[in-house]
Amino acid sequence: MRSKILLLSFLLFGCSSEIRFDLKPLNTPASNFSSLSRLYTDNTGTVFMSWVEQRNDSAHLYYSKFIENEWIQKKYISGSDSWFVNWADFPSLIAKDGEVSNAHWLQKVPGGTYAYQVVVASTTDNWVRNETPHKDNTPTEHGFVSMIPISDSTFMSIWLDGRNTGGHGHASHSEGSLSTAMTLRSAILNQDLEIKSQHLVDPSVCDCCGTAAVKTNDGYLVAYRNRTENEVRDIYVSKFRNGEWSEPTIVHNDNWEIAACPVNGPALASNNDNVAIAWYTGANEASKVKIALSKNSGNSFEAPLVIDGANSLGRVDVDFIETDLIAVSWMKRSSEDRAKADFEVIIIDDKMNVLTQKTIAKMSSSRKSGFPQITAKNGNLIASWTSLDNDEVENIETVLIQLN
Repeated sequence: MRSKILLLSFLLFGCSSEIRFDLKPLNTPASNFSSLSRLYTDNTGTVFMSWVEQRNDSAHLYYSKFIENEWIQKKYISGSDSWFVNWADFPSLIAKDGEVSNAHWLQKVPGGTYAYQVVVASTTDNWVRNETPHKDNTPTEHGFVSMIPISDSTFMSIWLDGRNTGGHGHASHSEGSLSTAMTLRSAILNQDLEIKSQHLVDPSVCDCCGTAAVKTNDGYLVAYRNRTENEVRDIYVSKFRNGEWSEPTIVHNDNWEIAACPVNGPALASNNDNVAIAWYTGANEASKVKIALSKNSGNSFEAPLVIDGANSLGRVDVDFIETDLIAVSWMKRSSEDRAKADFEVIIIDDKMNVLTQKTIAKMSSSRKSGFPQITAKNGNLIASWTSLDNDEVENIETVLIQLN
């Protein structure tokens, strides 16, 4: 596939040692009309990419593995003309021991435009059988899924669950009551897709912001956008350990009061006891991207650093390159053309010193561009995003970001 990488000189911000970006465009196995890429790195350091290809009115989920600095031939998972797929809520996979283990997608159900359920599948039977991790059977929204391996035979699915909304829509808080709010729920399943346990994580969350989950040294951490009765929608975390979720806690008090869903969830990364969280906020009518670090497995976070305070669109991602080196990506609207955006990557150290920043690609600022992704690989980064040609045809682009 043609690369449309913008080869710009790197931007250096008073760093203690110079970090140089070299961009190596990669041949991506995705076909035309491909979008919604997701990068996943497993316990062995193997990188996978999943994506969706559209054929007429059908959506089809594929994946590829990154081996010896290139993507190998794509493999097919599943597809249908009855999936619910949009720019912010789309399929994904997880892997372990160098192989894909599970995937998820969203299946429409009768009852309305936003009636759909989470479907999880396993490689155990070559993706033939699938199951839903929730059993409420309501024609409401279920999506924005995060999955994470728990053991050799189990995995966790975490999702936004609209069973209490009754189809009332995203402004459905009753006065003085959380009874009609979107909820955050989880389930642990085995590879035969049998549900081993189910949990309510938070009874009131933002309706359509993505979730993020990582393994830490003392449990499994999930990050998401909360929703209070006063319509404050800041980022919270909860930890799963000893079979229970902890009381949700706020990462930082942005106090973003907004009576609508911003469709902009947080990103998480972990490395031993260290956890990094990046997020977008529009508090005080100022668009900002922030990052905060934890040195105790996400039990508390230090004061955040604002890495972009102008024209930010959010759509963040984050990963540890090394224990003391963190990369954050986001989209920034062009100051010259609001229809355009820059895919930015910044590198900081564990003391919140900004080392360097680079524009990886020029993109459309529209929803069709989705959410760009980054993941670390052998001291470097892999990035993926959706580009649009002159006919608005979507294509996935990937690049190896070599750090010197």
